[in-house]
Amino acid sequence: MMLNKKLWNSQIWTVFTLFLAEFFGTAMLLFGGCMASIDGFDNLTSNISRGITFGMVVMMAFITFSASSGAIINPVVSLAAYIFGTLSLQNFVISHPQLTILYIVAQFAGALCGYGLLRAVTPWQYYQQALEHGNAHCVTVPHQSLSSGMALAVEILLTGMLVWTNCGVWDPRNKKDSDSVPVKFAFLIAGLSIAGGPITGASMNPARSLAPAIWNHYYEGLWIYFAGPTIGSILMVTIYRYIFLQKCSDTSEMMSPCNCHHDTGKQDSHSSKIVP
Repeated sequence: MMLNKKLWNSQIWTVFTLFLAEFFGTAMLLFGGCMASIDGFDNLTSNISRGITFGMVVMMAFITFSASSGAIINPVVSLAAYIFGTLSLQNFVISHPQLTILYIVAQFAGALCGYGLLRAVTPWQYYQQALEHGNAHCVTVPHQSLSSGMALAVEILLTGMLVWTNCGVWDPRNKKDSDSVPVKFAFLIAGLSIAGGPITGASMNPARSLAPAIWNHYYEGLWIYFAGPTIGSILMVTIYRYIFLQKCSDTSEMMSPCNCHHDTGKQDSHSSKIVP
């Protein structure tokens, strides 16, 4: 009993639960979001239905895992949280860069497993039909009328809006307005997905794009969905941090995506969010 209590309160266990929360949260995103993209079972999807579903799945992941890890479920938002200064563990041996890498690895692994699970429980014929009728299932590909530069710019701007919203949530001046964050992000993701879906697929998330690409062996334009979101994230979080963010006299007021405080064994109720 004593050994179990020590393990439960150990740094190793806390880091493990952070990894699991981001892993399962991102798996939930790919499993639920891409399930809504299957044209089959006597059902045809639309850009609007897909966008709304991705928003709802993000909300579910946030409600489930925000208390554990912040439910970031997006590598470029993890990067933004690191630059912003909110992704940290108090009194832990693990450094901030190492924690960021842990989040990113968990998110990519979760995305691959979540999409793989979806393929395992749905008929192969629907994925073959998607390949025959154009693009592979749930992959993000720029519209044929776009140049690579245009598609890159769209992903930079869409991700930038997503990251700026996260920065607003992390800003300690908005601490009192955090009660409805899951609903706000559901609408945000749905809106951005519906607006950008026909143009680039509105990925805003390298893990969300990589998993379907690997499982379907379809890599057209994949570099755009790594470069665009990464550039947009770094650019917008830097602008917010150094122009709009007012310095706090007490750094503990910062609203951290990772709410784990090992020294007290308690968790702050405020957390961050982000996307597919």
